[in-house]
Amino acid sequence: MSLSKQQTVAVSSAAAFVLAAGALGWFLYDAYSGRMEQEEELAQQTAAFLRFNEAPVFPSLKTISEAKTNQATLATWLDSARAYAARGDRKMPEETPPIFKQRLAATVRKMRMLPGAAAGKIAAPAFQFGFDAYLGEGGVLPDVKDVPRLSSQLDAIKYIVAVFARAGVLEVKELRRVEPPPPDETPAKGRKPKAKKKADDAAGEQKASSLEFGLVFTARPDAIVKVMNAFSSDTRFVIVKNFAFKAVEDDIVSRMDADAAAKAAAANASGSGRRRRRAAAEAAASEEPADAAKGGVIADPESGSPLQVEFTLEVWDFGTGTIQGAAPSSAAAKNAKADAGGQPSPAAAKKVQAAAQKRVTPPGKEAGK
Repeated sequence: MSLSKQQTVAVSSAAAFVLAAGALGWFLYDAYSGRMEQEEELAQQTAAFLRFNEAPVFPSLKTISEAKTNQATLATWLDSARAYAARGDRKMPEETPPIFKQRLAATVRKMRMLPGAAAGKIAAPAFQFGFDAYLGEGGVLPDVKDVPRLSSQLDAIKYIVAVFARAGVLEVKELRRVEPPPPDETPAKGRKPKAKKKADDAAGEQKASSLEFGLVFTARPDAIVKVMNAFSSDTRFVIVKNFAFKAVEDDIVSRMDADAAAKAAAANASGSGRRRRRAAAEAAASEEPADAAKGGVIADPESGSPLQVEFTLEVWDFGTGTIQGAAPSSAAAKNAKADAGGQPSPAAAKKVQAAAQKRVTPPGKEAGK
């Protein structure tokens, strides 16, 4: 069926109207969307302006300059504070396991000979100062990877024992090397593992580390005060934790028991012996102070029973001295292979013994300097 001329014009006009209405609707929608985006951006900018404008420190050019100056001052202070705290950092020698074990045995022997109350020494003859796994009958040779940390621990223990000896500690009862738990490298669920730093950044970064020791010793009150003062005033950065002490023996009860036992022995003595003891007791009582004659017990803190002290000590290193995991040098490796048994050469052994004798500080001199 063919359309008439009027119908064709009407259809064309309707199609043109539909197209024009669609184009007009699109432009209206586009303009509305653009307006909404502009209003949202304006609201964000207004909120940012109000936040900066109402801030305690207005971000003007003057305050920005002052902030940069404060940042530089803080960085300088941090560097100086770190340098001050790191005054006591120690540089450990590079050693192979046989060389280190020989130095360890000599150092422990010297520490064990320091004066104290255990048969005149500061520790029992079999005390190994926390290195029982490497000394004695069942002692083993340490692994190469463990030597740097063991060397740092030995240096710290030598410093601690020297402080004890100078302060007048009677006996070191227990010394434990507290090893850190192994690092958990498994990332938490839902978290991505941290990206590794570049090798050059890691090499130039100074990392702080600490060695922890559990200590138990016996000493009189004045010696305990000297020990704490020495730790607080030394250049080495140490932290005392979990400090506790207790009396080993009750002096008053023990003296009363001794007095009661003496009276019972006097009561059971023979007649003649009883008279002689009674006369001696009366003569001694006449010379005693009034408090003692009345039956009181006088206790002297300086001559009484010692106290048992227990605490945890952290010795910190700020990365300026201690070698953490350094590989043995080629010279040390050659000395380790000098003979078939893996023992160091005689010349190296003499050097190690001489160094070990110098490293243990005798009482009266400052350790760790």
